[in-house]
Amino acid sequence: MPYWVPLLALPAFIPLLWTAIHAWSKGLIPTAFIGYDLAYYAANGKQFFTNGIHLTYGNPYAPYGTPAIYFQVHLFLLGLLQAIGFSPDIALIIFGALAAGFACMAAARFYQEWVGWGKPAHTLGFICFCWGGGALALLGACFGLASKTKLTQAVLSFDPSQGWWMLNFGRNLVMPMEAYYHGLFLVTLLFLIRRRFGWTLACAVLLSASHPFTGLTMALILVAYSALETLLRSGAASARLLLGSIAVLAAHLGYYLVFLNRFADHKALDQQWRLDWPYMFWTAVPALFLVGVLAFARLTHWVHLSNTFKEPRMRLALVWFLVVIGLTQHDLVIAPRQQIHFAHGYDWMALFFLATPALLPLIEKLLAMPRPALRALALAGFMFVFVSDNLLWMISFSDPIAQKEAISVTHDERAVLNWLRDHGTPAAYVASDSRWINYLTPTYTSLRSWFGHDFNTPSAVQKKAEVNAAFNARNQPILTANPVYYVAKNQAQWIAP
Repeated sequence: MPYWVPLLALPAFIPLLWTAIHAWSKGLIPTAFIGYDLAYYAANGKQFFTNGIHLTYGNPYAPYGTPAIYFQVHLFLLGLLQAIGFSPDIALIIFGALAAGFACMAAARFYQEWVGWGKPAHTLGFICFCWGGGALALLGACFGLASKTKLTQAVLSFDPSQGWWMLNFGRNLVMPMEAYYHGLFLVTLLFLIRRRFGWTLACAVLLSASHPFTGLTMALILVAYSALETLLRSGAASARLLLGSIAVLAAHLGYYLVFLNRFADHKALDQQWRLDWPYMFWTAVPALFLVGVLAFARLTHWVHLSNTFKEPRMRLALVWFLVVIGLTQHDLVIAPRQQIHFAHGYDWMALFFLATPALLPLIEKLLAMPRPALRALALAGFMFVFVSDNLLWMISFSDPIAQKEAISVTHDERAVLNWLRDHGTPAAYVASDSRWINYLTPTYTSLRSWFGHDFNTPSAVQKKAEVNAAFNARNQPILTANPVYYVAKNQAQWIAP
């Protein structure tokens, strides 16, 4: 594997640079939390080292005394970085760099195992995997031309949540946790195709413990694929792998659906997470269009289709794709729960490897064009189209109206958080009419907010209403035996309840 592979992760830090520049230009203080949930992960990691070292943690957005029932290795590492003296922001940046580099190296190993390495076409193909996407941005740009919408906003027209559902591999490198999940996902499948089934199951267990959605996806892929290969007697799987995969799936469902729901605080969260977030066809089709055409156009010919079904790795890619599509469309058969959360580029990745028998010969034909100028133009055009989703998404960060996820705070808000960190009374709650003080209190201090995270605060709707009631005309105090710090904005005409 070339030494420069981890350097392909560097574009993942462009959004952080853009948002920091915007914050400084407005006199604000940037944070490393360019996505909403990132501060939550930093707060989780911190809980491992609050009042000693613990192997499990409780939700920092739940009341004091909530049971410590969660554990993830990557969040322990994030907490360790904070425990040895790094601020939550710097700890997240360090973890993000390590996770993105790990994901790129895992991708390179998997890619090398799947298609090989050493030819110029292999290098360009790997760049396509790392930063390729679909036709979402180009379709949005065309829509913008017709509707006279600004380009930085138009490219997001068909990309939900300003592109933060991250529907290809490279986009996920921007989010440290997702980079870690995707790297571990590929390592698990790498051990699978190398037929090292013990390590496959070990990585699947680690992935299950890391994330409910990705862990379930991997467990189902392993069960379906090992069952298929066992029936075919191909040697690509074994009965032990099948039984182990079923055990991983059962343990995953038992932990997330049975064990955690025995606790009231988590059960309240589980009810809040039952959200209908569909993976709509006008998103899925353009997101998967480029790799989908390359994958399936050749499979319309019986020769290619029969050869694909004869190859265990191609059968794996088909099973991988079908499992992800089944999970993203599960609302067709059962109650919906964040369907698009199962996508996150995993379907795109499966199609990419299905497409490699068509993609690499196409790149080789472009490289073989006799005229240098025409060859360079053709390659540049091809690469631009392939990476356009991510390239134009990065450019959208130059427009603060297009990208609103990043958290930046005022100097007053940061001063309040610093004071609470240094002087806050233990077991006190914080209630504020500043959204970011509410949310960031567990991240930067040892205190808890009465209402902090929109989805991970138990009874979030009720808690939010109680905070609002303390700062509106009702002036109603929060009913708790614990001390409460009420933090009002300077300009607010407010009298303490």
